Parts: sequence; structure tokens; C-alpha cells
Amino acid sequence: MKEDFKNFVRKNPNLAKYVEMKKMTWQQFYELYNLYGEDNSVWNDFKEIENTNTTNFVDTIKNFLDLFKGIDLKTLQKALVSASKAIDAFKSFNDSEEKENNNLDDNKYKYFED
Repeated sequence: MKEDFKNFVRKNPNLAKYVEMKKMTWQQFYELYNLYGEDNSVWNDFKEIENTNTTNFVDTIKNFLDLFKGIDLKTLQKALVSASKAIDAFKSFNDSEEKENNNLDDNKYKYFED
């Protein structure tokens, strides 16, 4: 009987989601299986979780896309250009400081050359 239940669970992996969400235990599922078998309508309630997860995923995608609907692309482009210019300015300032420090280090050892 246990092997039959294991095969049933393999055919219906959505049952594990109920156990993960702590809505059911494996013991409860096993007892239902012993009482009603595989082909009873009691299992229809546990097959609906897949549709719920799909709906949640679709809603999440819709919300994510709605977030971008309110963005003005011209304003976004201006902000990105400004940020890019600021990064370039910082990089050039940092590069010039490194060159200056390297030149000072080179001069420090000039007196010790043979």
C-alpha cells in the first residue's frame, strides 16, 4: 500500500506544495489515500494549487509591467545620460590622481639609482 501511495505522489507532485505550505501533512494525505483511493474527487481540491500559483505569477508579471507604464522614457534617458557623465568624470578624476601618485613614487627612488 505504501508503494502505491508513493507512486501516486510521484504522479501528483503538487501535493508536496501543500506540505511545504503546511496546509497538509504526508500523514493526512496517506490517510485520505487509504480511505478514498486514487480516483476519488477529493483529490480535485488539491490539484487547484497549480492554477493558483500560475495566477500569482501572471499577476506578478502584470504588476511589474504596470510599474514601467508610468515611466517617462525621455526623463529616464536624461537621468541615465547624467549618471553616465558623472561616472565618467569621477573615473577621469580618479585616473589623473593615480598617474600623479605614480609619478611621485617614481621620483622618490630617483636618487638611489646607480
